[in-house]
Amino acid sequence: MINEEKVILMTRASRFETKEAQKERKVQQYFRHDYISLHLLYGWFFVTLCYALGVALWILCRMDYLMENLHKMDLQGLGATLATIYVIVTAVYLCLLYLFYRRRYHMAGKDMSEYSHILKKISDIYEGEARAVQTTGRTKETEHGSTT
Repeated sequence: MINEEKVILMTRASRFETKEAQKERKVQQYFRHDYISLHLLYGWFFVTLCYALGVALWILCRMDYLMENLHKMDLQGLGATLATIYVIVTAVYLCLLYLFYRRRYHMAGKDMSEYSHILKKISDIYEGEARAVQTTGRTKETEHGSTT
């Protein structure tokens, strides 16, 4: 006879065998601080690269204006403004990344805890079935042995 509870638990457990769940298992291989720090480092690298490309693109688009007015411009003020914008953009981006990856780590831990709990329940069901088979088998053997 089919054990409905076991089927339901195995169906829930199969959800954790998708590619998304494999990513969650990889997340749990790291300590929280290491996981978040690694992604913040990647984020800092990419925001710096994107900012540099954005500034280069802005310079290329305004090249005519910059060449005509270069002698009139306050280059120290321009550099300070670009540095301030970089610091603000980087700080905001890294704060958002921190919140995002902290939540992702927390959710992965929660999901893996749920998966572990489901596997424990399935294991308990299998152990209960094995004990039932052993006691049923011993009773039949004892009955068979006593009748002969």
